[in-house]
Amino acid sequence: MKAYPTLLLLTIAVVNSSNAQIERINQTIKPLEAESHLRFLTADELRGRNTGTTELLIAGRYIAEQFRRSGLAPLGDVEGDYLQRVPLHNVTPPKGATVSMLGKEFRAGDDMVMLTGVNGAAEAPLAFLADLQDYASVDLKGKVVVTVLRDPRGSASDAQQIKLLEEAGAVGLIQIFGPGQRIPWQLILNYLNRERMNVGEIEEEEDQGLLHLWVHDSANVLVQQLKDNPDAAVSIHIKGIQKTSVKAYNVIGRVEGTDPELKKEHIVMCAHYDHVGVQAGEGQDSIYNGTRDNGIGTTGLINAAKYFGKYPPRRSVIIIALTGEEKGLLGSQYYVNNPKVPLEETVFAFNIDNSGYTDTDVVTLLDTNRTNIDQLVYQAAAEVGLGVIGDRIPNQNYYERSDQVSFAAKGVPAVNFKMAMAAFDERISEYYHQPSDEFHTVDLDYIHKYWKAYIRAAELIGNWNQRPYWVEGDKFEPAGKELYNRK
Repeated sequence: MKAYPTLLLLTIAVVNSSNAQIERINQTIKPLEAESHLRFLTADELRGRNTGTTELLIAGRYIAEQFRRSGLAPLGDVEGDYLQRVPLHNVTPPKGATVSMLGKEFRAGDDMVMLTGVNGAAEAPLAFLADLQDYASVDLKGKVVVTVLRDPRGSASDAQQIKLLEEAGAVGLIQIFGPGQRIPWQLILNYLNRERMNVGEIEEEEDQGLLHLWVHDSANVLVQQLKDNPDAAVSIHIKGIQKTSVKAYNVIGRVEGTDPELKKEHIVMCAHYDHVGVQAGEGQDSIYNGTRDNGIGTTGLINAAKYFGKYPPRRSVIIIALTGEEKGLLGSQYYVNNPKVPLEETVFAFNIDNSGYTDTDVVTLLDTNRTNIDQLVYQAAAEVGLGVIGDRIPNQNYYERSDQVSFAAKGVPAVNFKMAMAAFDERISEYYHQPSDEFHTVDLDYIHKYWKAYIRAAELIGNWNQRPYWVEGDKFEPAGKELYNRK
């Protein structure tokens, strides 16, 4: 019985401490100042912040200046600067490309799309794999692998398997897009048969050998033909690809932790600051301002920089505004391969990226039950009056469609802290990648709570005695074991 007063005192102390932390956030992050950042980033003058544009460079410099004012140490390429150059280039689709195999010719822009490749011609034997994971059981040297495309949305594991094919000596990959896919082939053509952006210097890409194509098998006959003709070959002709370099930068700052030991561990807080730019529409608003996606997330980083610049946690914090997310997670892919702090010293990645929101009393954690930090997010949200939900639309594969997956694929525990998404309905589609996604259309009271919850959750993770890690059995846990040399 004597323990009860002690327990009560401890409970009161914890509550008072939490209240004090939230009050400190309230005193640091002023509503009008935060809103001014959001207004600037999503203004018509920045023309939708498309990667490679002058307007996105202006946004990057603006973010860098806010990092400087907050006292973050710069982690850019040049001493004293916050900008990490991300080498990107635009690739126009081939003006003429054909793939001939099994008596059929596939043409680019009709029943074939090219994902990666260079101008030229080649002939090679085919190797049919029922599953890409079967690559180790077949001699692939000098061959073009053919397999069935499982999900055109892709995932981090697909990229890893393609790399393994290249290491096994394959010179190309053709994936068969058959009937029954969720996404219509015409939509695939419209999306992929256009100018796209890749990571890397142009000269570097010319040296990357693996050709990657999708072909449309509307008659659903290719798989059986491949099984019946194991010695078949393919003839490939590609011409007319053009490439131009693009200027793009990640913006990176660091706050050193206060604990002599824990400051050696780093938490990454990240958000992409690019959007999709301007898409001409006659007599219509053509600027895609990107307030929800991802001006709110970028402003969340600026707020976090100001707060942690004053009140650093025990662990060190790296804050990264990422470029090129809308072009395929390009900024985060480049960073994890060229980190400013070794990835083995990065213990967690806390991404903030949004499509919109369906509710104003909860936030979404992508994904719950992946890492051991869920309880800290629940606590942070509760302290500002919000609840937490997990992934309510798993068929959209959102976890593997935003920058946290670049860190996860390397083994760094990572989650996405989103505004509430209980469904992909008209509340989302009305604004998602639409010109209507403007500053005046958002609920600012909810947004302020969301920003505070993000900062508070990061603070709890940064001060936690326990180290963030994957939940046992998660698909990215093996990569974590390799990165951190865990048995």
